[in-house]
Amino acid sequence: VDAKTVKLLVEKGVNVNAADVKGYTALHLAVTEKRLEIVRELIKSGADVNAEEYGNKCIPLHLACMVGEKEIVEELVKAGGEIEQADKFGMIAMDYAKNSKEIAEVLKKET
Repeated sequence: VDAKTVKLLVEKGVNVNAADVKGYTALHLAVTEKRLEIVRELIKSGADVNAEEYGNKCIPLHLACMVGEKEIVEELVKAGGEIEQADKFGMIAMDYAKNSKEIAEVLKKET
């Protein structure tokens, strides 16, 4: 799937915030797959940047920090990703960014 396909699906009425049985939305999956253009298209189409998956209550920003994608972190923060939102373990985005100076800097700029 590419960004054009996502745009077409949204135009046809697909719910960008629909979740699978584990609570993962298309945005969660695009983040974990490191698909920047799809992340941008989903955000533009109204994806909830603070949607929690059901198990650990991770939001897309937590996942972006885990996979180490600075540009995706920037997009999520710009779109309103909650930097201080904690998951089930009490961890916030900065906790997941501890292995990346670049991502930590992005998060620090926004706090």
